[in-house]
Amino acid sequence: MNKHFLIGWLLSFAFWAYSISWIYDAINYYGAGVLLSSSITFLLITYLSVYFGIFLFAINYFKEHQYRFLIIPSVFFILEWLRSWFISGFPWLNLGIMSESLWGLLPVVGVSGTSFLIILVIALFFERKKAIIARISASLILLLLFFGPGHYQEGGEEELNITVVQPLDTNMTEIVQITNNANSDLVIWPEAVTVYDQSISSLTSGKIVIGGFFREEENYFYTSAINLKTGHFYDKRNLVPFGEFQPFGALLENFNDFFNIPNSSLNRGEKNQAKADWSALICWELAFNSTFINRTRGTKYIIHMSNDKWYGKSMPAQHLKHAKARAVESNKWVARATLDGISQIISPRSKESSRILKRGEKGSITHKITLNDKDTFYLKYGDAPFLIFSILTLLFGFYQRKNEE
Repeated sequence: MNKHFLIGWLLSFAFWAYSISWIYDAINYYGAGVLLSSSITFLLITYLSVYFGIFLFAINYFKEHQYRFLIIPSVFFILEWLRSWFISGFPWLNLGIMSESLWGLLPVVGVSGTSFLIILVIALFFERKKAIIARISASLILLLLFFGPGHYQEGGEEELNITVVQPLDTNMTEIVQITNNANSDLVIWPEAVTVYDQSISSLTSGKIVIGGFFREEENYFYTSAINLKTGHFYDKRNLVPFGEFQPFGALLENFNDFFNIPNSSLNRGEKNQAKADWSALICWELAFNSTFINRTRGTKYIIHMSNDKWYGKSMPAQHLKHAKARAVESNKWVARATLDGISQIISPRSKESSRILKRGEKGSITHKITLNDKDTFYLKYGDAPFLIFSILTLLFGFYQRKNEE
């Protein structure tokens, strides 16, 4: 095994073992047991660590290339992109999301593009040829990351008073009571609180409610975000493997029976769904760039509903950070309602965000938001510019390297 790959794999293994230990909690929640939960968690971390192993291998492979300062961040971008969709995808904790101080270009290049730029800055600082020009370029990019438009976006003018509900469980009597006590124009419920029934709207004293429900249509079952007043809905597209669908079909058909996982045979929502003035992202599909862009483009505000109850202690804070990044990327408010925390109404300008409902805190938050139907550069073009550039750069790198050999 190449030593550079091995070093990268070991470093990445330590990072993922620390960062996503909550995977163990999620697997063990339905009684898998210590041994099996540990084994599956180990296998996932082992797989995720391969990507950084490949990255360190690539650094060594292209170390003498004259354009290595462009090839290396291109490799990193492609690897993060591959991780976001391969084997249903795990687009979690990309480098660009780590530090909120470096979110200055999120509305322009997004989280993945920020990952590219961070690696580019590092590569330029280590560049030996034309060192002065390289360091000046790196410094300018770093200044944009620290002080770019992501830190100074303007809000819209139209206002909406909104409430998010955090009920701790799916007791509909309590959820309806909290809803009817809310002093707002719109109330948001968490993911999958009950099976959808039009009659539920009659319980909410005429309030506009957008909630998470299980929805049945022609013997297909979805988890959806539904406006109880208008009936408009979004079906969840990025389902949780094993928890909501079986990724290997009949090969592991007894897996969910063994774990006793409820709702493990849900159907996937269509890629393109009818839009309203709001867009909804359910649970971890918030982390998928393509789903986020497709849903959010052309809408005025974002609703994120989730149930993080079975993911352990550290995951909800990471989930909240993804929601904050999406607010900055889109320059649209994100109303995040979870079953048992962490819930918040998030502004693209962090100082305007609401207070937080902590893990295990029952109640609601009411906050005024501004609506914005203008799309940022990132929402218009997504990751395509960086992906095309990165692929072409990597192909050029391989071509020149082959000729040199």
